[in-house]
Amino acid sequence: MDVTAQRHHAFAGPPGLLFLARLCCVALGYYLTARMGLQIPYVGTHVSLFWLPTGIAVAAYYRWGGRMALAVLAAAFLVNLELGGPLWAVAGIALGNTLGPLLSKQVLTRLDFDATLGRRRDLGVYLLAVALGMLGSASNGTLCLLGSGLLAPDQWLSAWTTWWTGDAVGALLGGIPLITLSASALRQGFAGRRGVLNLLLLGMVLGCGLLSFTPWVPPHPGLAFPLLALPLFLMALLALRGGVMVASLAVLLLSGTAAWGTANGAGPFASQDAHLGLLALWSYITAQACTSVLICGLVTELLASRRQQQALFQHAQQGILMVEPDGRLRAFNPAARRILDLDASIQPGLPLSALPAGTGTQLQVWLQANGALPQVSQQPYLSIVTCQGRRVELDVQTARYRDARGRWQTQLMLRDVTERRQAEEALRQSEQRMRSIADRLPMRVGYVDREQRFRFMNLAFERDFGRPRAAMLGCTIQEVVGPAAHAQAASAIQRVLAGEPVTLDAEKTTQEGYHCERLTFVPQFGEDGRSVLGFVTMVVDTTAQKLEERRLIELSLSDPLTGLLNRAGFDQRLQEALGRAGARPSCMALLLLDIDGFKGVNDRLGHPAGDLLLRGFAGRLARTLRSADILARPGGDEFAVIVEGLPDEATAARIAGNLVEAMRAPFVLESHAVCISTSIGVAVHGGELPVQAGELLKRADQRLYAAKAAGRDRYTAH
Repeated sequence: MDVTAQRHHAFAGPPGLLFLARLCCVALGYYLTARMGLQIPYVGTHVSLFWLPTGIAVAAYYRWGGRMALAVLAAAFLVNLELGGPLWAVAGIALGNTLGPLLSKQVLTRLDFDATLGRRRDLGVYLLAVALGMLGSASNGTLCLLGSGLLAPDQWLSAWTTWWTGDAVGALLGGIPLITLSASALRQGFAGRRGVLNLLLLGMVLGCGLLSFTPWVPPHPGLAFPLLALPLFLMALLALRGGVMVASLAVLLLSGTAAWGTANGAGPFASQDAHLGLLALWSYITAQACTSVLICGLVTELLASRRQQQALFQHAQQGILMVEPDGRLRAFNPAARRILDLDASIQPGLPLSALPAGTGTQLQVWLQANGALPQVSQQPYLSIVTCQGRRVELDVQTARYRDARGRWQTQLMLRDVTERRQAEEALRQSEQRMRSIADRLPMRVGYVDREQRFRFMNLAFERDFGRPRAAMLGCTIQEVVGPAAHAQAASAIQRVLAGEPVTLDAEKTTQEGYHCERLTFVPQFGEDGRSVLGFVTMVVDTTAQKLEERRLIELSLSDPLTGLLNRAGFDQRLQEALGRAGARPSCMALLLLDIDGFKGVNDRLGHPAGDLLLRGFAGRLARTLRSADILARPGGDEFAVIVEGLPDEATAARIAGNLVEAMRAPFVLESHAVCISTSIGVAVHGGELPVQAGELLKRADQRLYAAKAAGRDRYTAH
């Protein structure tokens, strides 16, 4: 519960003796100060330049709650009743004098006003609240006077200005000391020897006021103006020493004596022209009040700044040591005690070099080497042994400044970076290991930034490009690999810079032969997980792998005995030939061949002779046909031929006849001469209508069996 809420809570129950006592105090104070203010009216009989009751009302509302309006209303009604006038006007003025300060109190509460005026904004909030509240009371009061005939119309503006100004000044003079009055403020202002001196200063202010404005002992003419000026100096001292409450109390005492003396015709402002005297008195008192309040505001700001600095000093994560010019420790914060392992026996005032375990000596030596100038040191890291024998790494900085006496003070700021330095060393060793591992990899590993410039590359780059690594770092990809290779990978680079991992094969054929590399690009993202900072590139030479893949593919499609296509290779090439036939006006022919009497050769001469016969048959077949014709051994003693680009079916029949004739010549198998023949089935496709491979094979196979049934050693094309 805040202060205002506690005050309100105190009067939430039924009225008691304390409440009645407060009502009486407020009513009595309001009535007496009102009577004093009306002793020196400025406009008519109701308007004064000094209306202290406003300050009493604002303070009563703020400290004791809105029920104090009963006392304010009663006192205001009684004061105005004594001045005369219609009853309704008296009641209206009293109501306005009651509600104006209440409005000011509401503004203070709404704007989070602090009664100690410990913040710079609090003084501004108070002045704003008073100015707004007094607008209502001044307007209400002057209109009531105008309506009752107690104020001439031509005096209304002057009366309104004076009423508003008098209320505002009264709230400043009387409200601030009452609002700031508290036990802590009394202790700050009057406790101890400091308080005794403040009481003497208050007495001097009161004495100056009495000597300047007393009607009994007029001062010497030569002392009149010094006595008027001296309180300003005294109140400045009180503001610096005692705070807002003491300074405002001094202003209130001086204002009371000045107003009392002037009302009794004494003092330098009691001239023949009452208005000029009152205006001079108002100016004097207002100047004193404003000056003291401003000084208090500056002091408050200074104290708040010091408190903030002290809080930062005490709670800073960095260790801070304040070193005097003679090398003594003026102060150090808890963080410094923790970092340096200082025990409770070590207190400020010791020489820095006296810290145990050589800690102070190490700091002293470092400070002499690096702290001569008010700047960041050139050797920020310091490795020392603390007072408990623990070795720590410190990030040390110095700051030097002149104190109030003009002496250079030095701040040593220590930050324990032991763990960070250990992590940095571990990271450095890890990076060194990673570089060593990367340099031993057979593949090229590098890092490229968004501008496509290499920022890291391993030793494989030197091997593959024949240039020192240092000369290639910072170069673009195109400058390192060349325009042709860069163009081949350009689209992949754009994709990886867009955040997509990419893998591609880059092939090239040179005079040295076929070469193939597999490129893998992996993007590196920023902390937001979206922006791409660059990418890692890994390049593996896959030439041997590709060549082996080709060899395996060829093996899977060829017959190992004859070197011709096997069944799989034949099927693939037949599909390709049928696809081409549909786009050409010429014909293609499929010839299926079977060796007549092959089984007898195997039975008589054995399988090795049969293998030799198959090889010889394949060789004679290849010599008889064109190099562009496709030869295959689908299996056993069966062969197949695909002939493309034929003008008609007769040409296909003629080729089949040539093959039958060619196979009639004997085959020499080591020491044996073997005579065989072949039967051929011919199927021709003109390309005018699409045909399936299976259909064409079926037609050729049927004609092969027809040739064998007709006596073998022949071909059948129909």
